[in-house]
Amino acid sequence: MYKLMIAEDEVLERKAINIIIKKYFDNIDIIEEAQNGIEAVEIARRIKPDIIIMDIRMPEKNGIEAQKTILKFNHNVKTIILTAYDEFQFAQAAIKLNVIDFLLKPAKPSEIVEAINKAITSIQFNENISSLEINAMNKSLIQEAIDYIHKNYSKNINLESVASFVHLNPQYFSRYFKANVGMTFIEYLSKLRIKKAKELLELTDKSISEISFEVGYIDPGYFSKVFSKFEGVTPNKFKIDHRKSILKA
Repeated sequence: MYKLMIAEDEVLERKAINIIIKKYFDNIDIIEEAQNGIEAVEIARRIKPDIIIMDIRMPEKNGIEAQKTILKFNHNVKTIILTAYDEFQFAQAAIKLNVIDFLLKPAKPSEIVEAINKAITSIQFNENISSLEINAMNKSLIQEAIDYIHKNYSKNINLESVASFVHLNPQYFSRYFKANVGMTFIEYLSKLRIKKAKELLELTDKSISEISFEVGYIDPGYFSKVFSKFEGVTPNKFKIDHRKSILKA
C-alpha cells in the first residue's frame, strides 16, 4: 500500500479527492488530511507519506514552502500540486521540488487518477533502481569474500574472519554466501583447499604433511579425512594413482 496525504484547506475539495482515490485505487491508503501548510509538514514528518496532493494556497504556510520543508526529511516523496490558474507560473517554479505533476483547479477525476498513477510509476521505478543497486552491492561483497578466500586459503581463516573482512554479521554472511554461491562457506573453502592440494600432489614431491600445511590444514590426519570425503581416496593413494597413470602414458 502506498501512503497518501491530502493537504487542502477546503473541506469539499478534500472530500472530492477522497472519493476519487477510494473509487479508483485499492493500493493507496489515505493516511491523514492537512488543512494548512504547518499541519502538512507535521503529518508528513510523523507518517512519511509516499505521495502528497498539495494545494498551493493554504493558510499558515503555502504548499511550496511546505514542500521545501518536507523534502528535508522525506527526499523521495512524490507531490502533486493543486493550483489555481493565476498561480500556475509560480507553481511551475517548483518543478525541482520533487513535484510529479501540476493540476489546475478544479481538477477532473481523470486528471487526479492520471497524476497519482504517474506518482506510483515513479515510486516503482525508484524501487527497481534501488533493487538493482543492492544486487550490485551484494555481488561486489561476495566477490570481495571470494577474492579474500583465494588469497588466504592457506592460512587459518574461518567464517568469522571472512565475515569480518566484508563487515557482515557471521550468521548473516553464512546464509548470504550460500544463497549467492550455491554452497556453504565451509564447502567452498574445503573444495578450494582440496583442489590446491591435488595440484601439489600431482606436481611436487612434497609430503602429505607439508601439503596439508600449505593448503591450510594444521592436522594432516584431518586433511586426509577431508580429502577422502571429496575425492573418494586418500591423498597418498591419489598421488600413487597419478604417478601410475603418468608411467602408463
